[in-house]
Amino acid sequence: MEKKNDLKRLILIPTYNERENIEKLISQLGQLDMGFDLLFVDDNSPDKTGEVLDSLASHQDNLFAIHRPTKLGIGSAHIDGIDWAYKNGYQLLITMDSDFSHSPVYIQKFLEYSEKSDIVVGSRYLQENSLREWNFHRKFLTHLGHLMTKTLLGMPYDATGAFRLYRLDRIPQKCFHSEKSLGYSFFFESLFLLYKNHYRVTEVPIDLPARTYGTSKMKFKDALFSLLMLVKLVFLNLFNPTVFVIGRTDILIRKNNVNDLQGWDDYWNKQKTISNWLYDFIANFFRHFLIRPYLNKYIRKHFPKGSNLVHAGCGSGQVDYDITNEYPVIAVDISINALEIYRSNHSQIETVLQNDIRDMDLKSGSISGIYSLGVMEHFYPEDIIKILNEFSRILKPNGKVILFWPPKFGISVVFLSFWHFLLNKVFKKDVRLHPFEVSLLESKDMIESFSDKTEFKLIDYHFGINDLFTQVVIVLQK
Repeated sequence: MEKKNDLKRLILIPTYNERENIEKLISQLGQLDMGFDLLFVDDNSPDKTGEVLDSLASHQDNLFAIHRPTKLGIGSAHIDGIDWAYKNGYQLLITMDSDFSHSPVYIQKFLEYSEKSDIVVGSRYLQENSLREWNFHRKFLTHLGHLMTKTLLGMPYDATGAFRLYRLDRIPQKCFHSEKSLGYSFFFESLFLLYKNHYRVTEVPIDLPARTYGTSKMKFKDALFSLLMLVKLVFLNLFNPTVFVIGRTDILIRKNNVNDLQGWDDYWNKQKTISNWLYDFIANFFRHFLIRPYLNKYIRKHFPKGSNLVHAGCGSGQVDYDITNEYPVIAVDISINALEIYRSNHSQIETVLQNDIRDMDLKSGSISGIYSLGVMEHFYPEDIIKILNEFSRILKPNGKVILFWPPKFGISVVFLSFWHFLLNKVFKKDVRLHPFEVSLLESKDMIESFSDKTEFKLIDYHFGINDLFTQVVIVLQK
């Protein structure tokens, strides 16, 4: 375990009318002798809690207080305190309540798990009778909240409690500014975002006595708002899951001097018109609900965990965020705009590379697999041969390529053709929703003719209902 002075440590405690608890709590925390500073965030408590804190802080160098003008919500108090912790260089943060329902005796156990975890959560559900002193009504609501976050969000942790440890040196500050909750729903929303971005969470079993002093501050409107926020999270997770991704903007795009003759940079910087919005809405539906699970199936089938992969012509990356969380992936695209969007849609990514996929800046025989979705149809046959030869060059022996290639009479092709006709012929808009598709797939023979001219052999070819007949899945092996 790390020594107590290895990390700058802070305990964050929001307060509202906690005058009778503060001195005793500060005394107990001081007895820990673990090198913590203390930060209290007080919402102008009518019982003058803030004045007590200022008086104590004048005699204790490790005690600080933030005074806010009015009661602004427990979630916003945590956000303000967390921002203060980052600003002042703290690397380890513990958050807890001020009413002794969160006992300081568990802090030592939190620290033991903090070396290998990014978040440590005090859990009320890991041992029986941890809520034995609570009344039936409060127990029922608490267990109901846990059941709902566990079932609807797929998050197995105690997500509604405030007793936590955060490794701020491992978690970017922006993770705490993606939340919209200023109240109690902050706790499950913030943990869900961290969970979705694959930060390591560990639970520590705790007993939670009834509130020792004062009365509970959670009102009916807080519970109702939390329910509404939970419904919102469920909806977003289902229909727009990338909204939770904390993109890897710290990963630099390796830029190269390449000519974008097909206009992909303009495509990924398209204007926000009604026609573009409708196209994006429908395209996002297909990507999230049809293409993404289909891609996951084929990648996991053909590549063992840990295989290094290239996403050739990666575009916005709305379909492979599951894959980048499981495999080291190099994202390659000719468009800088596309690569910037790709970074924002992925919390885990190996390399982001601006290249023409006909000539990639990657070592020969260095890659286990390549996948490419909706790209090949934009190239003429002679360029497709160049692309496949380049794939062969960078692949290891027996390496595989997975291609998603729309067929000439696929549903998406027919729909987009109709949409272009409607916009351009009927409404006279002169709109092109994407660069021209000059090599839509016509048959299996077409793929075999390409493989015969390269070092690949066709090992799988599938077209079916899984994606509503929009893409042919092709697997080639070197």
